[in-house]
Amino acid sequence: MGCVTICISDELEIAFRRLVRLKYGEKQGKISRGATEAIFDWCQRERIKLLDEDQLFDDER
Repeated sequence: MGCVTICISDELEIAFRRLVRLKYGEKQGKISRGATEAIFDWCQRERIKLLDEDQLFDDER
């Protein structure tokens, strides 16, 4: 399992922790679960954008 260390603003950290607590409760590992979900969703969105851009670029050639 990988480990990623990031620095985010205090405001974003507070908001993230509150939302994770609302969604997952007080379970152990909730921060990791929320972060994994957020990173996965971001990767999915970016992959779709990049694929769309590649398809558009290939059409213009």
